[in-house]
Formats: sequence, structure tokens, C-alpha cells
Amino acid sequence: AAAGAEAELKALTHAVLKRLKERQLEGLLHAVESRGGARTPCLLLPAKADSRLGQHWYPLPGLLCKVFRWPDLRHCSEVKRLCCCESYGKAHPELVCCNPHHLSRLCELESPPPPYSRYPMDFLKPT
Repeated sequence: AAAGAEAELKALTHAVLKRLKERQLEGLLHAVESRGGARTPCLLLPAKADSRLGQHWYPLPGLLCKVFRWPDLRHCSEVKRLCCCESYGKAHPELVCCNPHHLSRLCELESPPPPYSRYPMDFLKPT
């Protein structure tokens, strides 16, 4: 099943890349090759152009992040837009930036945080 999903991901990415203008492709290539080391422009694509991958539905920024940066990315909630990006903080932009290096991955906690205590010093009180 993994090979099928990979082929599907490839086809989907190919379909997205085919829609890009030459300048956009060059910008994306530059961003990917520099691994975010260079300041690269936003890659603004229609926010409505979402893509289905099997059972999963990927907004374009998530799709390009999965392909070019984090193959194990499961959900778009795992990434956050960087403030250098034009789409940053816009609630409903018609165009959304899909430059994978304009997003950063949120750290996943290995273990759940400790239980919250209203009185952190309670354990010091004599019993």
C-alpha cells in the first residue's frame, strides 16, 4: 500500500508542478536546493486548489512540505507559517504561499507533558 501511496503522491505533485509558471518553478527549485538557506520569494498559489491523496486531503502547502521537506508529515497542523511569508497571519488569503521553506515544523513532544498542578509547591508541604 505504501508504494501505491507514493505513486499517488508523485502524480499529485506532478499535477501541481505542471500548473506552475516558469518563474514559480524557478523560485521553488531555488528554495529546495538552498534548503531554506537563501531568502526565497513566496510561491503563491490558489488556496482553493486542494489536492486529495487517497483518504487524505492535503492543502497545497502541506503537500509540497511533505514532498520536499518532511516525507513523514501527516497533517498540516504539524507546520506553522513563518513570519517572513506573505501569507503569514492572513485568515483567508485567496492565494496561499506554498514555498516549503516558508513553513516550519512544530516539535512533537516525545511524551505527554506532566500533569498540570495548580500549586506546584504542594509536594513540598509536610504531610
